[in-house]
Amino acid sequence: MSAEASNSHPIFFQDTIDRQGVVVAEVRSLPYGERPFQSDNLVIGICMEGSASFMYDLQPRRFQPRDVGVTLPNHIFSYTSVSPDYRATIIIISPALYKKLISRESFIDYQKYHQRPAFTLTEEQFGRVNDIVQVIRFTATSDHPKRTEMQESLLDILFYALTRYRGEEHIERSSNTRGEQLFSQFYDLLLANYKTQHTVIWYAEQLHLTPKYLSLSIDKATGKTPNEWIATMLTEQAKRLLIGRQDLTVQQVAYELGFTENATFCYFFKKRTGKRPTEYRFVTMI
Repeated sequence: MSAEASNSHPIFFQDTIDRQGVVVAEVRSLPYGERPFQSDNLVIGICMEGSASFMYDLQPRRFQPRDVGVTLPNHIFSYTSVSPDYRATIIIISPALYKKLISRESFIDYQKYHQRPAFTLTEEQFGRVNDIVQVIRFTATSDHPKRTEMQESLLDILFYALTRYRGEEHIERSSNTRGEQLFSQFYDLLLANYKTQHTVIWYAEQLHLTPKYLSLSIDKATGKTPNEWIATMLTEQAKRLLIGRQDLTVQQVAYELGFTENATFCYFFKKRTGKRPTEYRFVTMI
């Protein structure tokens, strides 16, 4: 797998996504297994038939008919199984368009998708959302001079609908709201700084909290401590680089992830996976 492919969507080249702004496609199967996938794009999936099991931010999820899933950019994603009758519609939104969306009112609650990336639509909601998606599909392939403005308006409508339908399904519990918000802030920091910052103390300082309070809050909200999240992020990124960047030596992968000693990285990786980095690279590529 090339370096570019590991950051784009597996069924499209990134330049196609960047050029169109939005790509709408039907998928019946997706790659799955040990290899983590991390996209630069915002991806919305709507399960039409069948089911898929996957890991999102290293936590198990299941995707079934009428489920909508929102995969935020740079979050870690991998399929573990896909049923033979699986069929889904996916909407892939380019990084440039995503940056515009997060400043718009319709997408103001986007951080909620950190913790709850998927939810189920009623039959009526499912029909309405699919009607919107079909118009987005038509617009994405048009050569209209105001295509970008049209896409932004249609995505506004889509996210207004998704926010409303998601709110109708989930009654927010005030006891968990603070923990979920804090996790979103922590995870965004982790995504931006995992290569250089490996300690809970640093993240706590950025959030103006004590390490103990941060650890207890994140553990309560997610079932994992910040230390575990940091270690898991480094492990999954190491896997991605070992497989997706064959041009890098193990030592270069270690330095890329902020390990000053190759031996320290190898010890860390084997403790987390049961395999040495070279062994993992060899076995996974067979």
